[in-house]
Amino acid sequence: MGRQGIVLIDKGQGITSRKVVDQVMRILNVRRAGHFGSLDPFATGLLCVGLGQGTKLLPFMHDQQKEYIATIGFDMNTDTDDVTGAPLERFPGVSIDGEKARAWFLNNLGWISQVPPKYCAQKYQGKPLYKLSRANMDVQPREKRVHIVEAEILGFGPDWMEVRIVCSRGTYIRAIARDLGAYLGFGGYLRELRRLRSEGFHLEDALTLEELREKADAGEEVVIPLSGALHIPKSRVIPAGQKAILEGNPIQFSWMKDEVEVSEGKHVAMMSLDGQLLCVARYQPSGGIWGYIERGFRPD
Repeated sequence: MGRQGIVLIDKGQGITSRKVVDQVMRILNVRRAGHFGSLDPFATGLLCVGLGQGTKLLPFMHDQQKEYIATIGFDMNTDTDDVTGAPLERFPGVSIDGEKARAWFLNNLGWISQVPPKYCAQKYQGKPLYKLSRANMDVQPREKRVHIVEAEILGFGPDWMEVRIVCSRGTYIRAIARDLGAYLGFGGYLRELRRLRSEGFHLEDALTLEELREKADAGEEVVIPLSGALHIPKSRVIPAGQKAILEGNPIQFSWMKDEVEVSEGKHVAMMSLDGQLLCVARYQPSGGIWGYIERGFRPD
C-alpha cells in the first residue's frame, strides 16, 4: 500500500507549498500526498504533509491552533500585504510607538472580524481572489471571524516589530500586519513569517527537504504513522469488531476494548489490537450502537 501517515517539513523560503509536496513525493516515492495549511512562498517553517491515507486526516486534527513568529514592517504598504508585493505608499521617517502597538494587540485578542488580503485563496464566483487580483479585477474579500489566542511583542525598532502570534486556522497574519500599521498611522506588511506549530505538531520535530532526503536514503523512518498522527482519544477494537468496521458497519459497544470518556458527537480513533488505525468514529450511542464511522482507513 506504500507509506501512510504524515511528514513534518521545515519549509524554506522561495518555494510554494505545492512544490514542497511534489519533492516529498519524489523523495519518498509516494503517489498521493497533500499539505495541511498552505504557507506562502516567502514564509518558512512547519508544513504538515499527508501521505496516502494521511491526506484524509485533516478534518480530525482537533488542535487547530497555529503559532507564528512574524516580522512586520511599517515603512510602506504593499498590494499583497507582504514583502513580495508592489509598494502602494511609503512612510519615510517611521518611528512606531511600542505601547500603542501592545494596546492594539490587547484589544484584538479573542474572536475578531478580519478582512483577508486581496491576494488570498478566498473564492469569488468559483475563482480564488489572488487570480482575480493578478488580472486587475477589484473584488473585495469577505470579512471572516478568526480567533487571536496570544500575541507577544518580542522586539521592535523604528520601522519594524517581531511578534509571536497564536491563532485559529484561517487567520491571515498579513492582515494583522496591515491593520496594526493602519492603527499606528503608518504602513503595515509582513517582512518575514515563520510557522512554529500547526495541527498539534511542532517545528522542532520537522525536517528540511535536504534532511528528509538524507534520512530516507539512509533507511531511517521519517513518517509519522496514521496511528500517531491524531491527537484525539483512542480505543482498541476486538477482532470481530475490526472486520465489521472494515465492512462499514456501525460500531457496537461490545467491540470496544478500552473505555474512553467523550461527549456525544466527539471523535474517537478506533485501533486494531496491533495499533493500526481502522477508522475515526463519532460517538452517538443508541441501544447497543456506540457510534458511527466518519472516515475509514485500510490497515497495511
